[in-house]
Amino acid sequence: MTFPTLRQTAIRQLVQAITDGPSGYRKARELVALFAGLGGDFERLRDESRIRYTARVIEHTQRRGQFELLLRTVLEAEAAEETRAVLQQVFNEILAPYGWTLTQDTGSAITLRPLVIPWKPLTPDVLGVPGFQHVFLTDDERTLLRERWGEAVALRQAGLSRPMFLGLGAILEHVLLACAQSHRHSGHARNEPHLGAILTWRLDVLLAVARDQGWITLTVLDFPYRLRHYRDYITPAHELKEGDFLNDALISDTWRTVRRTLDELHDRARTTSPHTDSD
Repeated sequence: MTFPTLRQTAIRQLVQAITDGPSGYRKARELVALFAGLGGDFERLRDESRIRYTARVIEHTQRRGQFELLLRTVLEAEAAEETRAVLQQVFNEILAPYGWTLTQDTGSAITLRPLVIPWKPLTPDVLGVPGFQHVFLTDDERTLLRERWGEAVALRQAGLSRPMFLGLGAILEHVLLACAQSHRHSGHARNEPHLGAILTWRLDVLLAVARDQGWITLTVLDFPYRLRHYRDYITPAHELKEGDFLNDALISDTWRTVRRTLDELHDRARTTSPHTDSD
């Protein structure tokens, strides 16, 4: 089985899970045993920090296409069933965005398998063009956003998922940016000087701020990576590096999270503004 290319963020998560995770791999002798058979210069342990050593071995293992062996080694090296279950949960959270999962049948070794994600067909209430009646948007912005939403729906119906993600990301980023600017000018942000740089923020930062301010209920990680970093996917190089996959579950999840966020921002605008919405 060919393991997909993992992002650098996932590699860092693996390093943290191995070195400081629930199984407590904190001693050099445990790392030596952990990576036995996977390669690596164990003598350099005396001159390297544990996390740098682990990152180097993981990178080496990735180049050799042995991530599946690495994950099995980490999990099967731990004798305690409870700790192993926690470790497996940690790794599955890391692997899920890439479409993989670790499973273990009774009496068998741990196996890396494609992740099957249930998904719901998209309904008109999700795909229908929002009114974009947010009080912090101008009439021209509302008109343009409606047009762009319709174009994103057309791209989905045509099976053109890549530009569809770019379209949805741009729409959501613009609405959040307008919301942040409105918040800054409203007088509620006097004690938040960091809001002065909002024009430089990208979508992932705007989502984090919106959650922190209580404008939306979803966390940043509830939004698919491809959506949060949609700007990076304008060039094919990023997609090739990430080894991303596109499927119906990811597309459905993206539409639902974007629509839910836009609806929550709309409801917030209605409750915080003394004005009523009008077309």
